[in-house]
Amino acid sequence: MTKRIKKIQVLSYDDNSKKNRKVKRDYDNKIKEEDEKGKEKNESTRNILTLQNILDVKEKENNKKVKNKIIFKKKENNSNSSINTNEMRIITIPRKRMGAVRSNWLELIKPVVTNLKLEIRMNKDKIEVRTCSLTEDKNTLQKASDYIKAYLIGFSIEDSLALLRIDDLYIETFQIKDVKILKGDHLSRCIGRICGSNGSTKYAIENATKTRIVIAADKIHILGSFDNIKMARYSICSLILGTTQSKIFNKLNILAKRLKERF
Repeated sequence: MTKRIKKIQVLSYDDNSKKNRKVKRDYDNKIKEEDEKGKEKNESTRNILTLQNILDVKEKENNKKVKNKIIFKKKENNSNSSINTNEMRIITIPRKRMGAVRSNWLELIKPVVTNLKLEIRMNKDKIEVRTCSLTEDKNTLQKASDYIKAYLIGFSIEDSLALLRIDDLYIETFQIKDVKILKGDHLSRCIGRICGSNGSTKYAIENATKTRIVIAADKIHILGSFDNIKMARYSICSLILGTTQSKIFNKLNILAKRLKERF
């Protein structure tokens, strides 16, 4: 009898385990069916226009816009920070001034490097000036280019340094042909009258009007303030048109006295 009882117990245990497995399978299948039905319902409701669906879409779009705005502000802050990108100015050297630039290269560089804190180099027939990490203002690059251009035109280093020290200084250039059309010997005679013997008339105009003048072929360059350039230009144009030097000297003396009274 003992052997038969054991067999019955074993069979009962196996039957219970099979039933439990079936119950679990049925339960899992029901859950899967319910999930599939829920998904189908959600998909059907998404296609239908309801207030909830519209509000959900708007919230997503607003969140995207806010993120894009934050990124855009970060980019602006990076660009406005202290000089990240190097800016460069390239100035071509005329052939006539190549020897002067090479001989006085160190003197020409010193104020650009020490005072303005810029990088400068000579590349064949060009001078390249650019900013670096030590530069404080980008406006110094324009000052450096004006200073170099003034030297290349024909002004001395001491005179062109005034462009770096003083803000209200300008360079004005004009041709003799703009005032009066002259050719050949007439043009050379006119240039001689502007210069005078050993540059006496030119120095007189410079001292009276507090400007610096350079005469290069048929071009005249004047460096100074706006009002002083106007007076120097008037005196040079009157010489080109044919007025005598004595009359211009008298006018310059009167102008010099008026300037002394002002200052």
